[in-house]
Amino acid sequence: MYRLLIVDDEPIIVEGLSELFQQPEYPLEVYQAFDAKEALTIARKLRMDILLTDIEMPEMNGIELQREVSRLWPRCKSIFLTGYNEFDYIQSSIRAGAIDYVLKTEGDDPIVAAVSKAVGDISEEVTYENLIASARTQLRLALPTLRKDYLTGLLLGDVSSVKSRESQFAELDIQLEADRSVVVCVGRIDRWREDSAGGDKPLFTYSINNIFEEFFSRDFKLVHFSAEWNRLVWLMQPKEGKFGPADSDPMREEDADLHAYMLGMLESVQMACQQYLKLVCSFVVSSEPYDWESLPAKYDRLTRLFGRGLGLGNQTLLSDERSVAGDEERMRGKIKRIRLLDRYLMQKERERFVALFDEIMDAIGDPPSFHAGAPLEAFYEMAAIFISHMNRLEVFAELSGTMDIGKLFAIHEHASWREAVTFFRGVAEQLFEHMAEGNEQETSEVVDRIQAYVEENLEGDLSLNRLSDHVYLTPFYLSRLYKQKTGHSISDYITKTRVEKAKRLLGETPLKIHEVGMRVGYESASYFTRFFKKTTHLTPQEFRDSYKKL
Repeated sequence: MYRLLIVDDEPIIVEGLSELFQQPEYPLEVYQAFDAKEALTIARKLRMDILLTDIEMPEMNGIELQREVSRLWPRCKSIFLTGYNEFDYIQSSIRAGAIDYVLKTEGDDPIVAAVSKAVGDISEEVTYENLIASARTQLRLALPTLRKDYLTGLLLGDVSSVKSRESQFAELDIQLEADRSVVVCVGRIDRWREDSAGGDKPLFTYSINNIFEEFFSRDFKLVHFSAEWNRLVWLMQPKEGKFGPADSDPMREEDADLHAYMLGMLESVQMACQQYLKLVCSFVVSSEPYDWESLPAKYDRLTRLFGRGLGLGNQTLLSDERSVAGDEERMRGKIKRIRLLDRYLMQKERERFVALFDEIMDAIGDPPSFHAGAPLEAFYEMAAIFISHMNRLEVFAELSGTMDIGKLFAIHEHASWREAVTFFRGVAEQLFEHMAEGNEQETSEVVDRIQAYVEENLEGDLSLNRLSDHVYLTPFYLSRLYKQKTGHSISDYITKTRVEKAKRLLGETPLKIHEVGMRVGYESASYFTRFFKKTTHLTPQEFRDSYKKL
């Protein structure tokens, strides 16, 4: 739906045109202003698509108004409405950027045609093809960030299939094969140069990647990105014919050659970083290719090598060959995905939260002791997530009345791990229920406030802009929210309320018809009569006469 702003210092013209363009056949959200200053106030708060304005107005004329509106909204189409049929006016309006010029004396049809033409012009500009082309341009600019976010998600445990990876790899220009395993290398800058400023660090990071690619790009397809804790990550696949056939089993003798090659080349990368960049770096690398499904657990294992104290502390060069893989590693891979539960709670994705929660808890199982190791880590990570969301939703006091909140803070408050799991599941259920109820309650409160305001201010400004200010929402969002909740638009409710009050005043008071019109927001008696007859199929006088006969 497009927004039309009608501006004229003659209220009868503004109200008449507003009524005309509020018909269902026009895809327009109509706003009124009775001078240029009021029009600018509206335009500064809302995007305007079409400006239909008189030229001759006090203080600021229509041409000056059009220049200001175009400065705010360059795509806005302007139509000038005037009683003057003079060449100077026409020339001035066209120079100001008008797409049409209509004489007031010509009637409604030329005005409707001009507005329809403006709608058509806007629709042609915002075509599917143009939007897609623009999106592709923006996507290319955002590719590094999008690529980093997607690959970081895979490291954290986002579930993906071969098909979904293929689609994402193509879209994000990731030059890897979705069905082949990958070698993982993680880097760390141990010590920055003393003369480096804060803005130099991204440049050094790119320089390290350039050195890395210089040594590896001949034999590997690879992608680089920065992960959490400023880790540098490379995902790599040997090119065709390197270290055995591309489709061969990753658990093969060639892996030993690959492992030795990786360590040797990384040593060269380390030396080049120190020699040319004066940076001290450490690297850890996988001893064999990993499949995508096990990537989170393997990545976690690699990053933990940095903190185990093995080696020199600086310029470490290690592989995970020494690490023992097994149930503990798989469990840690699952626990690492707990961070995704925080995202699912924030985004109110209940089904995904429950599925991942059950998966993680099943991986931990029913340990004989849960006061150390993976269960202890999982407990306090879960507790931190729930506490954060309880603070965000301000429900500590509310939930304290339904559960023992103290059990969030101490694992020894639970008799068994299964009891702790049941407790966490209950906390999650209550948080999701609260969010659902809160959304419904807040929406109902917004609707109640809007309806109360309309009933109390029928004589005043009931524009969507004013109503949205009253409830601190944008006009577009308020319009959608109200209709979703009630099944009808705000303008329908205003019309219904005005008609009901007008009927009551006509039937129960001696007020004159123009006075009744003013009480329900119509300064023009003729416009009130047209409005009332259109809604009730009776003129105000006919309704009053029929009411007296009852």
